[in-house]
Amino acid sequence: MSILFWTYLGLIVYTYLVYPFLVILVSRFFPDKDPEYSDELPRVTMVISAYNEEEVLEEKIANCRGLTYPDDKIRFLIGSDGSSDQTNQILERIDFPQFQVRIYSEREGKSAVLNKLVREVKDEIILFSDANSIYHPDALEKLVWHFEDPKVGGVCGKLRLINPGGDPGGQGEGLYWMYENTIKEAEGRIRSVISANGAIFAIRRTFFQPLPTDRPTNDDLSLTLEVLSGGAVVRYEPQAAAEEMTSPCMGCEFTRKVRIASLNFNGLPEMVKLLHPRYGFTALALFSHKLIRWLVPFLAIGVLVSNLTLLGEGDLYTYTLLGQSLIYMGALFGYLGDRWFNRSGPFLPFYYLAMINLALLFGLWRSLTGNQALAWERVSHHQNGS
Repeated sequence: MSILFWTYLGLIVYTYLVYPFLVILVSRFFPDKDPEYSDELPRVTMVISAYNEEEVLEEKIANCRGLTYPDDKIRFLIGSDGSSDQTNQILERIDFPQFQVRIYSEREGKSAVLNKLVREVKDEIILFSDANSIYHPDALEKLVWHFEDPKVGGVCGKLRLINPGGDPGGQGEGLYWMYENTIKEAEGRIRSVISANGAIFAIRRTFFQPLPTDRPTNDDLSLTLEVLSGGAVVRYEPQAAAEEMTSPCMGCEFTRKVRIASLNFNGLPEMVKLLHPRYGFTALALFSHKLIRWLVPFLAIGVLVSNLTLLGEGDLYTYTLLGQSLIYMGALFGYLGDRWFNRSGPFLPFYYLAMINLALLFGLWRSLTGNQALAWERVSHHQNGS
């Protein structure tokens, strides 16, 4: 039982602390790659799947028009996935030659819409974006220079989250993304990012394979895995920045995390083949950064149960149980602070971490039972409460 306890605990510490520390440390030995700007920028098509985006769509259109990328080198292809608000009307009013709009009356889900849109793309580079992602004006130039390297199949930018309300859900999401972006940057310097963010992600068109539509999957992860399976790498470019609003409350963030978890578990078959040792660092990163992370809820249960059975075997196990109790109490205090005062204070990291792992449990259940719709429901930023 003691072997199980230390194995479970060791894996949790490894995925959250040891692996990030090691990958960041090792990345320091890999020099930054200086931009190799070409006089001839590649042609790029930005594709966006939109559903009920009336709150953000006009700002997104204005943001696209404000990009500094040459007008004759970029076009925007936007598909409305059976929207029932004013999204279609906003799209139909667009009168700029760079924009092409596709209105789909039936709701099919993001993957199906992206598949349809990409079939129309003839340009060398496809840029995937979200309707609520606002790019810095020079973000595209910062992304595409990496494609001068023929080994590069994809490049993802840096997503910055804005939390104007200061609620715990947004604060937790912001801290989590700072942590994730640091790991992505380190992985990209060593070899390759293993899961890009779909809000600002460009790939070579030759690496696109139709996304699964028989089951809901995480398109960000699926696209990254296709590039890696093709023998190319995915770079991370922190100077290519985009911004999004955080979830308006912890309850909304939990709902989003449950959906993401279920989509990730649905994509496990595509990931498993890349865990073979012949994929080297990619296999190590997927195992350390993704697979073990998704197993943390079960490892935590194993740590608690094995710790309880080891009480009486020495003072050490009393202290480890006390430590676990303090962590769970911190999560509880964070939850109560959110519910009563809309603030979690110093307990936020415990609260957010507990939320993520609870979402993984719910997500796995949805994946196993098939209880996850192909189409997503966007969260309104006017929504309040947890």
